[in-house]
Amino acid sequence: MSRPRADRPLVIQHGDATNARTSPRAAAGAASSAPGGQPPARVSFDSALIRHGAVDGGWWPRSRNALTELPALIAALDARPGVRVQRLAIHSDEWDEIPHQLTADGSHFVRVDRFTAVPRHTVNVTTTGGREPIALLVVPPDTSAETAWAAMNVAATNPGTPQTADILTAKQIQGP
Repeated sequence: MSRPRADRPLVIQHGDATNARTSPRAAAGAASSAPGGQPPARVSFDSALIRHGAVDGGWWPRSRNALTELPALIAALDARPGVRVQRLAIHSDEWDEIPHQLTADGSHFVRVDRFTAVPRHTVNVTTTGGREPIALLVVPPDTSAETAWAAMNVAATNPGTPQTADILTAKQIQGP
């Protein structure tokens, strides 16, 4: 697998999954939709966001700071056709500086809920329009690039994976 370069978008096809170092719009050649000059989210998901296993895809944040990481994730998901993020549910023990809400694209508010009942290494995304919630594996920020991209590919394409922890354990990156 090739390593991502900072000077250009990297898109890796694996089955029906798309790994985008940038948002899907940026990967198609448009300007990055990451807000405020922040690096775009590193995400991988089935192109139709159809759940094959426990999750719809994976996200590899650069830090545990929810205030700086969540806006890029929202931008990457909002760039998907028919997706507009309304609410995020995250595990409160895995994040620092968790806001109660964020403004996305300066035009809509996204509520951020923190729970201890949400499975670890998972973010649940509620969107407008009655769509089924999107569940993403959260790969720990200190994971090596090769391992993180492999785990995100499994999250996006592997049918029947029972839990996110199983994906991380299989890729030998189980966090604390």
